[in-house]
Amino acid sequence: MSIIELKEYNDGSMIKKLKEEEDCPKMLLTICNFAFTNMIQSLMAQLDAEFVSKPGRPAYPRTLLLIVVLYCFSIDITNYTKMEEECRKNKFLLIVTCGLKPTRNTFANFLNNSDAEIIKKVFVSTLVLLNDLHFLDFVKLFVDGTDALVRGSRYYKISVKELDALIQVHEWGLLHNNTSSSINRTINGLKEKLEIFENDKEMCKTINLALKRVKIYNYNVYSKKDIYLKVMVERDVDSVSITFPEACWMKTKRGIFDFAFNLQELMTENHIILAGILLAEPNDQKTIKYVLKNLYKTIELFIKMQREFGQRWNTREIRKRMREHILIADSGYFTTENLYYLFIHKINALIMPKKIAEEHNNKLRRENEHEEKRKDSNRKGFERVKNSYTCPIGRFMRHLDPIEINHRKPHEDDNLPDICKKKRHIFKTYSCKGCPRSENCIKIIEDRISDLIFDMTNKFLDKRHNIHYKSRFSRSEGINGFLKGDDGILKLIGTTKNTVDNEIQLRNTIYNLTRQVNLTDTAYLTLKHY
Repeated sequence: MSIIELKEYNDGSMIKKLKEEEDCPKMLLTICNFAFTNMIQSLMAQLDAEFVSKPGRPAYPRTLLLIVVLYCFSIDITNYTKMEEECRKNKFLLIVTCGLKPTRNTFANFLNNSDAEIIKKVFVSTLVLLNDLHFLDFVKLFVDGTDALVRGSRYYKISVKELDALIQVHEWGLLHNNTSSSINRTINGLKEKLEIFENDKEMCKTINLALKRVKIYNYNVYSKKDIYLKVMVERDVDSVSITFPEACWMKTKRGIFDFAFNLQELMTENHIILAGILLAEPNDQKTIKYVLKNLYKTIELFIKMQREFGQRWNTREIRKRMREHILIADSGYFTTENLYYLFIHKINALIMPKKIAEEHNNKLRRENEHEEKRKDSNRKGFERVKNSYTCPIGRFMRHLDPIEINHRKPHEDDNLPDICKKKRHIFKTYSCKGCPRSENCIKIIEDRISDLIFDMTNKFLDKRHNIHYKSRFSRSEGINGFLKGDDGILKLIGTTKNTVDNEIQLRNTIYNLTRQVNLTDTAYLTLKHY
């Protein structure tokens, strides 16, 4: 197999033709210029090299497919068939493809089979370009997650018992190949087995289970049995998606459970994505370690590419800024696991405590005349402030030395480091003299929390730090909103982990390219040089 030779790509006439079109979208020209940089061309050459020794029809140049996929993502086309249609009707893409018309399978194979490390480098190339334009800033880093739904019905899953039945049906040689005649043969064979094992209750249950959903007992599903079993054991779950076993069963933003990935994005203060990763975690409670490992790996790759292809020699400054950055996250990340990881790695972070988030949400509920959560709490009127509480009339309460809790029975805290163990943090009023509520006041508040949680709560309530958190919402929601479709849902188009990983890297690539255009068109570039 070889690569289709396109003269228009080699002599630059393709881009020239696009520029001659007065109404050519600016984003398409930006993508083309990006695709023909030395960085991207070296990466595409690596992908093209995979076809040199393979037999078959000539393959499309990877540069061509990269441009089309990125442009389709930029205009919210996230469907292989629609990509194919766009190549047939869009006059600008007809110039890009030199009149060729790639099919949906071509785009599917591009995302399915492209090396994930190379595609990630495509994304990292945007960081090099943005850094050369003085747009990268590492002082504040914002992390946020959203659910990314996969192509797999939440009803189309296989359980542990069905997996056992699948293996048994295979041993009997009764798997089908999805044709009507083959399915009928399977049904008849299972009914015969039912007669043979009529006195074996457990075997009859297995056979009836197979008859109930006979369509899933085919060779294609059986070929994935090891993956199903591995995921079930690793996550300690009793069912997985048939079409996408690596996906996680999680509660989505719509309030229902579905198969999805937890997309974690790290962004800078001026709305640039630094790193993105898909995790099989149902929420944000244990994600910080994965997010930061991915970030540091991305930064090392970025520095390497900056030295090789970039115009600026500021790698020492980048490393220094990364050491000094502050990581900002919402209350979903406020867990012992996340806080301890930040503590032992000496990472400066600001995470909203859950109780403060709850108080803030209750305030919004009151303003909108909605029912509050925990409305009957005996702490009503008491406000948590730095190192203390204030009572309903505004008087500070004294924080006593924390007291260790001695559990009589084995407890989940027993094997934790001391800083992670819950302790009795007691707050007591200094004086109630002259207070009209003195007789009915609780006077003492006790929080059973770890030192880690106590320290982060105080840090968040420090005005010097809290000011950083206020800008989090616009950064994270703006980026997640860009990635989601018109219906407010991010739907991945791939059906393998490699495919969706590549998809996210390319979606993040187009986001950063769009951000580059927006920043360049504003006064930001001018201001950065003063």
